[in-house]
Amino acid sequence: MHRLGDRRMAYRLLTLAIFLLVMVSTTSAITEIILIQSPGCQKCAAAQRVLTGIMAGEKDLKLEKYDYFSDDGHRIIEEHKVKDVPSVIIGQRVIGYKEYEKDNAMLERLVREALANQSENNSTGPVITLAGNQSMNQSRTGNGPELNLQEISLYTVSAVLGAGLVAGFNPCLLGILVFLAASVLSSSGRRRELVMMVVFFSFGIFTMYFLFGLGMQRLLQTEAVANVFRYILTAFLLVIGLAQILDAARLKSGKPSLFRTDWALKYFQAGVDRGRLSSYFLIGALFSLVKAPCVGAIYLAILDLLSAKSYLEGATYLLFFNLGVILPILVLGGFIALGMSPEQADSFRKDHRVGMRLATGLALLALAPLIYWQLI
Repeated sequence: MHRLGDRRMAYRLLTLAIFLLVMVSTTSAITEIILIQSPGCQKCAAAQRVLTGIMAGEKDLKLEKYDYFSDDGHRIIEEHKVKDVPSVIIGQRVIGYKEYEKDNAMLERLVREALANQSENNSTGPVITLAGNQSMNQSRTGNGPELNLQEISLYTVSAVLGAGLVAGFNPCLLGILVFLAASVLSSSGRRRELVMMVVFFSFGIFTMYFLFGLGMQRLLQTEAVANVFRYILTAFLLVIGLAQILDAARLKSGKPSLFRTDWALKYFQAGVDRGRLSSYFLIGALFSLVKAPCVGAIYLAILDLLSAKSYLEGATYLLFFNLGVILPILVLGGFIALGMSPEQADSFRKDHRVGMRLATGLALLALAPLIYWQLI
């Protein structure tokens, strides 16, 4: 009888110990917050600040960070079918970026509501996932995400295309194009030859800028590089913006431009004399380097903004930007081919170059603080 009583007592004590252990582990559970991020993502940084504010003073919250391209990041993205950039996941609740769109107060309210609902349904605590900088309706093939065309914003396409037009429509472009058009017409006299020159010249510019942009996109995926690049770009925008305004003042007073490209004319003339399509392509590639001081600031600013996108999405927007850069060349070259004389185009350039310089300089100065404080 004593042995039976001892066994019953031991069983009760074991049951009580297990119960207490479960209660302690439940009440002291840590809520894990998983941050899936991408280097240089401004929207992700803003969402992280919101989550950090929510976690302040909460000892039962823990933040874990993962890059979206990591294996764990892909696993979480696929598990929760994340479609927005960024997205916050609390239990089964997915808060997409389109639900709040830069409204951090709304994001905080949505997160707190989801936390409250989750705490009622799951005493062990919710899991919060912030999926950042990825166009994510993802079905992976291999080790990388696929491009979801539904995530390509028409507004962003229009914006980068417009930025490309601003970068491409400048006195440097008009001056070189007038020179090339006059050289081709004087050497061959054929409008067809002029059209081919314009097309392959534009293609050379497009190829150089696009390949350079793809390389920079990959480089800016590294967080340390993206941070340093932002500071350098801000300083560059300020310097070039002031230089554009100073150049407008110089041109207004009849002084020569700071952005002179006449030193390259002899190389362009040699290419025109060859009269081959490959020569026109190489002239365009060379002109993209000569033209860098004129358009480099806008181009680098666009690259900084696109680095917040996924690589494939950024490459798509970069394609539209570079189309915008060469579109003024195609349009103006087409007008010359249809009968406009190079002298008329050059007269237009001289009449409006002061305004173009001034507008570009003011735009760059306005863009610098927006880049520095990551407001865009």
